[in-house]
Amino acid sequence: MNKLKAGFIGFVPFTAKGDEYYAILEEYGKLGYKGFEHASGLLQGDMNANLARVKSFGMEPICMGLMAMPGMPEPNVDELIEQAQKLGVTRLVTYMSVAAGYRFGMAKEPPTYDEVMKEIEKFQAIGVKAKANGMQFMFHNHDAEFQIEVNGTTPYELMIANAPDLTFELDVGWATYAGVDPVNLIYRIKDRIGALHIKDFVPGKVDQRGNTMPRFTTPGTGILNLSGVLEAGVAIGQEWAIVEQDFQRNLSQKETLAAAYLNMKETGFVE
Repeated sequence: MNKLKAGFIGFVPFTAKGDEYYAILEEYGKLGYKGFEHASGLLQGDMNANLARVKSFGMEPICMGLMAMPGMPEPNVDELIEQAQKLGVTRLVTYMSVAAGYRFGMAKEPPTYDEVMKEIEKFQAIGVKAKANGMQFMFHNHDAEFQIEVNGTTPYELMIANAPDLTFELDVGWATYAGVDPVNLIYRIKDRIGALHIKDFVPGKVDQRGNTMPRFTTPGTGILNLSGVLEAGVAIGQEWAIVEQDFQRNLSQKETLAAAYLNMKETGFVE
């Protein structure tokens, strides 16, 4: 049985630069992690030397992020693809949608059907371009894409139906929080999943910078069906289980990653 490789996103302070940045990556590599999301950190300085350095830790970059935030200039997709190719990265991902923009207070009104479909058309075009360059373009969900209703359905279902060249970085924690069974969803859209984000939470809600958020916790210590989603990931041939925790609960960042890795490995589905 092929097992999933453990990756992570976040857990590195934005202020970490140079040797400090790579020291943190090396430290997390020693915990058992094989990859990290947001390969753009390797573009600072000598990219080839930086890539060789992280590979010496037994790690690799997983994705390049395409941050199309409301009110900000559109990212240059061609430039992003070129950078990704130089790093050997085959996944591009966006973390924002018009539904999430409303959910997180960036828009005053929920998106209309036309706004959702216009965004999906854009996602499909990027997906086509990525595919032509031997890559895939992924959408990373939050809860809103499963909960907002437009013309009797949800933005997530509209993406599945109308953007055949878009794949999904399924955040199983946010899906669970939205009332969706991530195991069933993994099997249903198995050919469209590019990576899994492993996130967990305990009952209750918290206010975080003016937004109502789940009470996030180390994967394996909350509500998430961790073993089920990892087993499904293995069954459909996924490569990565990427740990994410938007903010800490009781553990430090390093403690969270250490515990999350061991909890995932204990299921038998992660290297």
